[in-house]
Amino acid sequence: MPAASNTGSVRLADQQSASAILHGILAGAVTAFPAALSKAALPEDPQVFRKRYGDLLPRFEAARLASSERTAIARALSAATRRGLLWEGPDGGAVPLAQALQTPAAPLPLESLEPGKDPGWEPQLVYRGERWSAEQIPELGERLMKRHVITPAAAEALTWLAHNHLEQGKLSLTGRRIVVLGANAEMAPTCAWLEAGAEVLWLDVVPPPPDWLESFRPAGRLCWPRQGSADLLTAPQAILATIVEFAEGQPVDLGLYAYAPGQAREMRLTGAMNAIVDALPRELIASVTMLVSPTTPTSLTTADQELVIQRRQSRPAWEAMLAALGLLGRGGGYEAIADAAATRTVVSIQGASYQAAQYLGKIVTAECWANYGAPDGDAPQPLRVSANSAAITRTRSLNHPVFAAAFGGAGAFGVESFTPRQSRAVNGLLAVRDWLHPETPVPGVVRVHGGLHTLPYPLESALRVAAAFGFVRSPRLLRGLLRR
Repeated sequence: MPAASNTGSVRLADQQSASAILHGILAGAVTAFPAALSKAALPEDPQVFRKRYGDLLPRFEAARLASSERTAIARALSAATRRGLLWEGPDGGAVPLAQALQTPAAPLPLESLEPGKDPGWEPQLVYRGERWSAEQIPELGERLMKRHVITPAAAEALTWLAHNHLEQGKLSLTGRRIVVLGANAEMAPTCAWLEAGAEVLWLDVVPPPPDWLESFRPAGRLCWPRQGSADLLTAPQAILATIVEFAEGQPVDLGLYAYAPGQAREMRLTGAMNAIVDALPRELIASVTMLVSPTTPTSLTTADQELVIQRRQSRPAWEAMLAALGLLGRGGGYEAIADAAATRTVVSIQGASYQAAQYLGKIVTAECWANYGAPDGDAPQPLRVSANSAAITRTRSLNHPVFAAAFGGAGAFGVESFTPRQSRAVNGLLAVRDWLHPETPVPGVVRVHGGLHTLPYPLESALRVAAAFGFVRSPRLLRGLLRR
């Protein structure tokens, strides 16, 4: 992400670290909901929290899920997160970003690439060396479910979409307008939705690829800023105005895919996208789509918990031995309070900003939007929200020797990772199902977790063992680790 321009930038309040902000927001919720969150056992000391947030965050989420006030807590957390995001102008003065977005701005001038062929996205996937056609999507969903790569709800979603909206193996989105924030992100299905015939607004810090503009003829109309760049951190007001103009008074689907690591950008980018959603007129929002990381604390059903227990009971002898030696951590793969459970899948190497963005900016925000709407709204105006978990995907953001080694060794634990192409196809289809299904989707039910959510151990501990396996299999990865 480019450095902030002299027009201003989005920043975190008080220039605090992401860990301190995450702790402060959670602590504020404990104060506001003491009975509901007493079992979260949140430490008062931010430094203690910083060292232990990988265990404390799942505990907090389990306590929230167990409470009858879970949605109210989600709303409070979302509102506090919004208040912690500021707009700092060129003079150094700062105001809440939500307030700054109320200032009118000129929309960005747009270029467009007109449709050049008939609409129809024909999804094809390669899984474990086997090619699956569009007509085989239900069978693929069944295979993925049986391998515990996706949840039963995800398999049902793929089957429903295939049976109801695939005609001759093709999916059409003609007539839909889609705004993709972070359109160039490796996880964004931008190209697929264009192929389906949708009119797409590309918003990213880079323009569409040169080969698209030279030779690509999409089935849908592609629009993008004439200046090439649309930076959420330096031009959120202009981006908001551009979306309103693009909508032309009609509801649009909003895809929130922008991501960049370092300097708390995960949290700032997610917060900026969310603030833009909250600032849009409700009548312009058909749906909001986001992808949730499988490594953030996620609600597990009773059936999920039973799968974790079965997985533990059927584990091989070598795994039981490592567990007995304490090498696979303590306490199991999820944190349970009463009948509620949250996955223990936090990986500290991803950083506190990553978890703050995922948990506050996605998990609780999705629940707030789906059940209430904007957290500071005077009256409920729920949104249609597609917030599905994506598998661990081998994107550039995971270009680290430990992750590379863990990918190589994860198969020993029944954990699978996806390529960006696989994730774009599967989660792109699942998002479309959430837009089209007559029933309102429930965030967190449809999950492509790759086996992480049925792992009977804390992910951080299992990751270390998987990485050790990977380093043994590929010693060259150690050279990359030593160079860091």
